[in-house]
Amino acid sequence: MRMASWSELPRDILEEVAQKLCHSDLNNFGAVCKSWRSLYLENLSRLPKDLPLALCYPRPYGAPILLLSCNPNSDSRKYACTRNETVDRRLFLPEAVDKWICGSNWGWLVMAGFRGKEVSLLNPMTRCQIRLPSLEGSFCAIMKAIISSDPTSYRNECIVMAIIMNCLWFCKVGGDKWKKVKGCIRDIEDVVFYEGKFYAVTKDGSLVSYSGKDPNAEANILTPQMQRRAYTRRYLVASAGSLLQVLRVYRRRYKNLNNHHHHSYQPNINWMGAKINRTFKFEVMELIKSNSSVLRGHEGTSEFNHHWCEIESLGERSLFLGYNCSLSVPASLSPNGMSNRIYFTDDHHDDHVSNLLFSNSQVRAWHDAGVFNFEEKRSKSYHPNRPTDFMPSVWFTPNPW
Repeated sequence: MRMASWSELPRDILEEVAQKLCHSDLNNFGAVCKSWRSLYLENLSRLPKDLPLALCYPRPYGAPILLLSCNPNSDSRKYACTRNETVDRRLFLPEAVDKWICGSNWGWLVMAGFRGKEVSLLNPMTRCQIRLPSLEGSFCAIMKAIISSDPTSYRNECIVMAIIMNCLWFCKVGGDKWKKVKGCIRDIEDVVFYEGKFYAVTKDGSLVSYSGKDPNAEANILTPQMQRRAYTRRYLVASAGSLLQVLRVYRRRYKNLNNHHHHSYQPNINWMGAKINRTFKFEVMELIKSNSSVLRGHEGTSEFNHHWCEIESLGERSLFLGYNCSLSVPASLSPNGMSNRIYFTDDHHDDHVSNLLFSNSQVRAWHDAGVFNFEEKRSKSYHPNRPTDFMPSVWFTPNPW
């Protein structure tokens, strides 16, 4: 009597089994044979609802999910895959309790401890953790951190670059200490890894590049300063072979909450007012490259051959902006398949730190999150952070591969 092949098992039974497996077992499930692998890839949306696997694609592509704001002692986070869905799902993150998620790329989270100096990487899908060198510094010192490559595949080459006290610091995965980038200019607002190099933008719009293999090389200042503007936030985004600088412009106002119904967020809070930032427009510029640049510290010429050119459309792409990461994805991976949109989070790092450090203060910072229609130049708020949630929302692209 011939025994049936694994590949001949009824599809409905396989689907029933797949829905009951944890993620690590699902990877093994997909490796049994071609038919099982096909079912795994074709039916990701039917897999357990507590994992956002429906948005998992082989590297380097993938659509982000939004891990919503929460309290520091929460061992899980609600998440949203589309901007209009009801949020009733959670991602279990016990490793992130009392941790500040200061970065997210390649499917990994960069986490820094509040009460200690520990810094680590976490892949929430595989639960793999990588410890980084301890950080000597103040509470919530890392504003943002990025990794140059997937530490699973390129562990010996992976570099973690962080913005600490408005300057750049880095360490190597497997290294023993953090190092300040030599000659680093101050007032760094964002950093991104693009075409083998680290690029950083300052609060006045200057762009600086550093080697992806040796960040301690001298900085190349590529563009001149722009006029510094109040109530703005700058981002760098690698998008379809180009480097973009995005300027987020918001209005600030203060509200006395005694005369409003915001107390419904938490019945026993004692704060009296809120500092509210509301986004009302974005400006997007593309970097126009040349072969020359100005080296920091060189005397003589001050000519810059790289410059920014403002663009009026994102084409068939959308941007996802946040303090922990910013990315560009094609319309096919965007919520509802829409293009020419900018999705943004509440990412005012200093205000979140103040809320956490001074939790008994009578004034809280409160900022918006939403989507900006770049063609129609209008925005819509969604998934706003609650003033009582100290941990801001973060973008995360699942990577189980």
